[in-house]
Amino acid sequence: MKRKKLLNLYIDLPIRFKILIWFIPLLLITIVITGGYSYYTAKKQVLEKINLSQLEFTNQISNQLDYISGDAIDFTNYLFLLSSVQQFLNPIPEEDSISRHQQINELVSRLLVNQRNIQSLVLYSFNEEVPPLAVNQTGITSAMPFNKFKETTHYQLAVEQQGKPSWTLLKGKENVFEGDRRNKIIITKVIKNSYTLKDIGMIIIGISEQTLRNKFTNGLNNDAQLFIVNKNSQVVTSTDDNWIGKTIDDTPYFKVYSDRTIELKNDQLLFAKSSSEYGWDVLLVQPRNELLKELDKIKVLTLLVTAFCFVVGVWISWFISSIITKPLKKLTKSMLMVKIGDFNQKVNLHGKDEVGELGNVYDLMVQQIKKLINDVYHSQLRQKEAELKFLQAQIHPHFLYNTLDTIFWMAQKKNETAIANMIHSLSQFFRLSLSDGKDFVPIKNELLLVENYLTLQKKRFTNKFSYEINASDDVKDFLIPKLLIQPLIENALIHGIELLEDNGFIYIHIFQEKDQLLINVVDNGCGIETDKLKKINSYLQSNQLKESTLSSNNRPGYALLNIMERLKITFGNQANMTIESEYGLGTKIKMTLPLSSINKI
Repeated sequence: MKRKKLLNLYIDLPIRFKILIWFIPLLLITIVITGGYSYYTAKKQVLEKINLSQLEFTNQISNQLDYISGDAIDFTNYLFLLSSVQQFLNPIPEEDSISRHQQINELVSRLLVNQRNIQSLVLYSFNEEVPPLAVNQTGITSAMPFNKFKETTHYQLAVEQQGKPSWTLLKGKENVFEGDRRNKIIITKVIKNSYTLKDIGMIIIGISEQTLRNKFTNGLNNDAQLFIVNKNSQVVTSTDDNWIGKTIDDTPYFKVYSDRTIELKNDQLLFAKSSSEYGWDVLLVQPRNELLKELDKIKVLTLLVTAFCFVVGVWISWFISSIITKPLKKLTKSMLMVKIGDFNQKVNLHGKDEVGELGNVYDLMVQQIKKLINDVYHSQLRQKEAELKFLQAQIHPHFLYNTLDTIFWMAQKKNETAIANMIHSLSQFFRLSLSDGKDFVPIKNELLLVENYLTLQKKRFTNKFSYEINASDDVKDFLIPKLLIQPLIENALIHGIELLEDNGFIYIHIFQEKDQLLINVVDNGCGIETDKLKKINSYLQSNQLKESTLSSNNRPGYALLNIMERLKITFGNQANMTIESEYGLGTKIKMTLPLSSINKI
């Protein structure tokens, strides 16, 4: 009972309130969904942006490491190729070792000036009688004796690499570079004799760990952690000194994931990048909350915008509902007038909103209905008139066909072959024009009628012209209105070829192109004057052929206008006919029919 009472109460409400009752909940749902989706999209984009920026940061560090590594390796290869270095590591006993040591020291010191990333360098000869050469950016220094260096893991790893460079962390307390207790990332490589390829020495290049750390951590927030790991899983530098020198397995981030972002359990994000060339792994650990501070601002902004949109939406809905009712009443009144048969109605609702569009569409619909009623009425009148004329015209072809058939046999009996052939062509022309009373005939039958007609005309004009018919096999079974092509041929003969002295030519081309059937009739007659051609094409291209246009035989292109009217009745506006002509050179009539409206036999 209460439900029915509420329903009746709703039915009795003004349209304005009915709109509000539905509009406000829909508005609220829409705003909430839109706001939530906007926040979700913004959050997703922020996360993607953070992910890309952090991966790009790790990628830059990896690229810098590769560059520094490649530069250091190129430097070792360059030293390997120097004959003075080869002689220093594998000396000739008669040479002055002190002089040789001074020369190589000066050479390496000069070369080291251009290597800003390299802090220190040591050359060990496997000939223990040759003292090690130790150089840094400030000049000559000293190094651990070779027999002690052989006891370190750095030596063992370099030997295992068999001539390939080995990257390790050298802690200051190991005292390889005597007097320099700063941590270094070193490259250790065995040097071979350039001729015998025997191991003759070892080179150690030291890069300051602190310098690299400062270069890579510039711009990181205080809570971020950076780890650079060599291919032996050793942390060679880090933002946390406690992890330097340990293996990555000892850290909470024990497994390195290449080129990926991993969300860790303790609300942190791990960004990793691996270098396939030198075996470096770069790990960047960022606190998730620190990276997502921007989302808090977006969340507050989304809530404010949502609330504002709701308030504005309610006000707009009230305004819209108040202005909708007035034009609706006007529209309803006009519809009642149309209902009783008054098609002169026009509501003239101004505006581009939904109601205004409805009014415009309604006005167009009423006008279109009125136009269609008039078009159908006049079309039916023209069709009935054409059918009556065509029926009257058929009486004579029937009589003539039967009479000509009798004359043909009489001529055959008297051996008048030429006359018999002409009479046969004429009788065939009339027979095909009748087409058993059918309105549509195959194109091949229409072309046969055209050939009979042209045969008769060639006798009349005593071979004044020639012709060619080109119709593709795939169109010959298409059904078209009968006597559609012959009037075009007759038009070409009367208005073009007949005015020539000789060498007239008519070309008929019928073919299929995409979704259209094209019928072209071309002649090399006298052509059409420009003004007259414009008038004919203007009439042919008009949307509606007027009765006054069709009823006057004095109109230019009267026969063509009749054909165009038949096409419009049969195929509608999809059919088209155009004329191209140049006075004194010839004429081309192009007829276009829609294949979608054409059947086959």
